[in-house]
Amino acid sequence: MKRLGILQATGALAGANAAALALTFFTTILIAREFGSNAQMDAYALAVSIPESLQYVLMLATLSVVFTPLFIDTRTRHGENDAWSMALSLLVLVVGGAILVIPLLALVMPWLMYVLAPGFAAETRALAVELSDLILPGLIYYATAGLLLGICYAYHDFTTAAVNTVLLAILNLVAFLVFVQLLQLGVRGLMLGRLCALVVLQIFLVWRVLRLRGALKPRIHLTNPHLWKMMTYLPPYMFGALSGQLELIVNRSLISTLGAGSVAAWGYGQRLADIPMAVLGAAFGTTYLPDFAANVAAENNTVASAEWNRVVLRIAFVLAPIAAILVTLGAPLIALLFQRGAFDATATENSARVLTGLALALPLRGIGGLIVRALPAFKARGLPLALSALSTGASIILALAWLGTLGLFGVALAASIGDILFTVVGTGVIWRFLQTRDWTRTLGELLKIGLAMLVAGAVMISIAQLSRAEWFGANVVLLLAQISIATVLGLSAFVAATVLLRVQASQTLLHSLVQHARIIARGF
Repeated sequence: MKRLGILQATGALAGANAAALALTFFTTILIAREFGSNAQMDAYALAVSIPESLQYVLMLATLSVVFTPLFIDTRTRHGENDAWSMALSLLVLVVGGAILVIPLLALVMPWLMYVLAPGFAAETRALAVELSDLILPGLIYYATAGLLLGICYAYHDFTTAAVNTVLLAILNLVAFLVFVQLLQLGVRGLMLGRLCALVVLQIFLVWRVLRLRGALKPRIHLTNPHLWKMMTYLPPYMFGALSGQLELIVNRSLISTLGAGSVAAWGYGQRLADIPMAVLGAAFGTTYLPDFAANVAAENNTVASAEWNRVVLRIAFVLAPIAAILVTLGAPLIALLFQRGAFDATATENSARVLTGLALALPLRGIGGLIVRALPAFKARGLPLALSALSTGASIILALAWLGTLGLFGVALAASIGDILFTVVGTGVIWRFLQTRDWTRTLGELLKIGLAMLVAGAVMISIAQLSRAEWFGANVVLLLAQISIATVLGLSAFVAATVLLRVQASQTLLHSLVQHARIIARGF
């Protein structure tokens, strides 16, 4: 796929993600106004974290990541039929495993909730168990979506992923309006609506993948050698994903001891911190993977290295100013978005602490997402284990150390430091695999981008401090003006700093803008 095509696919996918997140955030605002940050929402936040964790383990960090490069490798070396036979055989195994796991999870859910939230009151924990049982059938979607989307990625079909994301956001909004607003089912309606949305998405993905198969008629062979070869790669990556979820479980368990509303505040802050990764990080990671994996499989290390360095710098350049915005303007942003109805000033302050701690490492977290997707192309087994153990271990130790003194911010900061360690070590390993000789230039560019981010953050925090006392009491117009002025000045400072420092990504962007301006001028 040509570079222009990759950029167009990335833009389209990022646009779809942005539209979906706009709808999702609108839904979140409605939920915050309806329920606020209380014990009932603590139960919902904890219950919904279980399918989100399963989604990460099964769909985002394991099956879709490992499957796509290995599917491409099998198709390249052995043909379409063998690749599809491997894919369908794996799909049968995954569905069967999900059907067996669902009743087991329902059986252990009361005990699991006690472990996850020892600080919850008994009635809050009972509600969390009830809500979790409602969403458990959705495990089938979370288990299979990674494979189905992985097939689409292998054929450069990024439209399916974009539509899937937007459709999920639309269905969740409709579900809120129907089950909560119309039928008045409360938080149970929220979870039931989420399950209905997953059923529709499952049907949509199966239909799209069957269209890609065309006239091929692969057979399902559970003894397929390519299938079992791929299965040997799943455990290390699944362990890595599980260790990341272990970190979240420990964090939520610690946070549950900080009082009612703390888990919900963590959820709101984390949701806002995840937006850039969901919109941009996922788009960059998804579109670069097929060509990168193909070049690694063909041992074109020079081309693969250039692709890797290019996407690393691009995602760091895009996420750095966003990180500066979220760190410095987190409180007014949350007040503007959520502080109404049952969502009070205390909830705003607590959510802002979470957002600040998590956003500090946003650019490196984006690069970490690229690393997760890149490692299966090298058929590395032990490395994901080591990187995940390093990141998770450091995060948990620091969270335990800082919980008493820094509270929510300390737990979020510990998570960011774990991500930084993962990215720093993982990037060095990728450069070693690719035998990259210009890594010093790439590292220099990253340091320049980091310096520009600090400049932008200093400008924005100066503007924010001018009206800090008004964060929790100012009206919407004042908050919007404060955020807008600080953001514009901060972004201007970031661009100016990158130009002065001669950051390649900035120069490329300016060159592209000049070319587009000339084209428009010729049109007149």
